Amino acid sequence: MSEFDVPLFHFSRGTFVEADYQDPLIEDYRSNPLLEALPPIWDEKTVVQKLASRPKFHASERELPVHLRLHCVQRISRDFFQPLSRHLELEQSISRLIRDGYVGRNPLTPNYAFRARKDAYELIMKGSTSGYPVNTPTSAGFALVGISGIGKSSSLLRILQMYPQVILHRKYQGKDMPAPYQIVWLKMDCPHDGSIRGLCLNFLLAVDSLVGTKYYKKNVTKNPDELLPLMAQAAAVHCLGVLVIDEIQNLQEAKDDRAAQMLNFFVQLVNTIGLPVILVGTYKALPALNGEFRNARRNSGQGDATWHHFKKDEEWTWLLQGLWKYQWTDKKAELNQEFIDIMYDESQGISDIAIKLFMLTQWRTLDKEMEQITPELIRSVAKDRLTLIRPALEALRSGKKKQIQNFADIYSSVSIDDYLDRIEAEQRQAERLELIRNELGYDVVEQTVNEVCAWLVEAGIDRQSAKRSAEKVVQAHLSELDRVDLHKEALKLALHTQPVPSSASTKQRGRSNSKVILTEPNDLRVIVSQGRKKKLSAYEALKAVGYIKNPLEFLG
Repeated sequence: MSEFDVPLFHFSRGTFVEADYQDPLIEDYRSNPLLEALPPIWDEKTVVQKLASRPKFHASERELPVHLRLHCVQRISRDFFQPLSRHLELEQSISRLIRDGYVGRNPLTPNYAFRARKDAYELIMKGSTSGYPVNTPTSAGFALVGISGIGKSSSLLRILQMYPQVILHRKYQGKDMPAPYQIVWLKMDCPHDGSIRGLCLNFLLAVDSLVGTKYYKKNVTKNPDELLPLMAQAAAVHCLGVLVIDEIQNLQEAKDDRAAQMLNFFVQLVNTIGLPVILVGTYKALPALNGEFRNARRNSGQGDATWHHFKKDEEWTWLLQGLWKYQWTDKKAELNQEFIDIMYDESQGISDIAIKLFMLTQWRTLDKEMEQITPELIRSVAKDRLTLIRPALEALRSGKKKQIQNFADIYSSVSIDDYLDRIEAEQRQAERLELIRNELGYDVVEQTVNEVCAWLVEAGIDRQSAKRSAEKVVQAHLSELDRVDLHKEALKLALHTQPVPSSASTKQRGRSNSKVILTEPNDLRVIVSQGRKKKLSAYEALKAVGYIKNPLEFLG
C-alpha cells in the first residue's frame, strides 16, 4: 500500500465527521460528493449567530476574591467575538471560494485519483515545477491584507471552523469513494525565513496529523524541487478545499528568488488542480503579492480584502458595546462617549489592542482595589503597558504619511481605485451593521432575549415558543439579568408551554430538521447537551439546575 492509499481508521490528532450528503440547492453543486458533504450555504443572519461568541459571565462573580476575578477577565481574549460587517463579507468570500474550487474537482470523474498521482509523478521526475500541466482553473483565491492586530487570522480561523476540517467518505449513492478523506481547509503559517522547504514540510506534517499518512517521514530529506510536487499531489489526492497561508509577509525574508518561486507555485496549484489559495499578511506583504499571484487572483471574482484600522464610527461603538458588558470590577462603568473616544485614541481603532487594553485596565483596577475602571486609568495603563507599540500608535495618531511609512505593518499606500472601493465598502458596511444589530439586538435587553431564544431553539424548542419564553423571563428579571440563569428559567417555561408535535408534522419536516424535539420537563438530555456547550461536564450541568444535591444537606 502506498502512502496515498489511506486506511479507514480514527486518528488521535485529526478530527473528522462522516459525510452526510445534502442537496446543495444549486445545480452546479449537485452530483459532486465533495460539495454535497459540505454544510449548507448560510444566510447572513445565520452567520451572525454562528460567529458571535460571548464569554461566560455572571454579575455575582464580582463578589469573588480578587485573585479569582483576575482569571475571569482572561475569558475576554479567549471567548469574546463581536461579528462585524467585514466578517460577513469574508465568510461569503470563503463560502464561494471553497465551493467554486470543488466544481472542477469531482472524485467521481474517471481516473480522478490516477490523474492526481500521474501529474505529480511526472513533475517529480522532471525535478522542476515548470513542467506542471496547466488546466483552466475554476477558482483562484484572494489576499487578505491588513494592519497588524486587526483580527485577520483569528477571524479567518473562526470562519473556517464553521466547516468540518476533514470529512470521511465511505459510499456515495451506493458506490465506493476513490478519495475517502476530504480535507476541507488547511491553515498554516509561512516560515519565518520564507523557506519553500519549510513550507512544504509543514504542509505534509499537517496532512499527516489529519489523515494518518506518512508524507513527512518519507520525504523529510528531499529538496524543495521534489517537495513542491509532493505537496500538490497530497492536496489533490485528499481533495483539499482551500489552502490558507498566514504571515505571508515572511516572504520578504526569503533569499534569492524564493519569494517569486513560492508565489508562482501557488499559481500552479490553482492552474493544475483548481485549489483555491488565500494569502494572509500585514501591509508589509504587499510588495511580495505583486506579479504572478496578483494576476492569477484577478480572475477569482472574490476580490482582495484589505482591513484598515477602524474608524471612530457606529461599528467601532458596536464593538465596544459588546465588549463593555464583561467587567469583573466591584462596579460596572457604563459606556459613554468619553470612554469611546479614549479607547479609540489609545488603540487607534485596532481591535486587538482595544481588547487587550480593556483587559489590562480591569486587571489594574482589581490590583489597586479600585471600584471601577475610569478614563484616566485607561490612559495610565496605555502609557505603561503599550510601550512597545506606542511609536506605531503615535504615527497613526499623527496622520502623517512619512511617519506611518516607518512601520510597514501598519502602512498601506492607497490608490484611487482602492479609495473608490472603500467608499462602496463603507456603504455595504452600514447595511451589514444594520443586519447584525437586527439579529443580535440593539440594546442589552434585546440582545439577551435573542441570545436566550437562539439557545432554546438549539435545545429543540420551536422558535415561536422560544421567543415568547425568552421575552417573558428577561422581562421578569430586568433588574438582575446577570444574576439569574436565564437559560434555565426560560427552558422550564418553554417546556411547560410548548405543544408536543404530532408524528405527522414531524415527518413532514424532512431530513434537515430530523432532530428529536425534547419536551419532557424532566428530560436530562437538554440540560446535559446545553451544559456541554457552556463547557460544563454532565455532573456540573445537572448540579447547576438542582438535580444533584450536596449530601451534607441530608445529614442531621
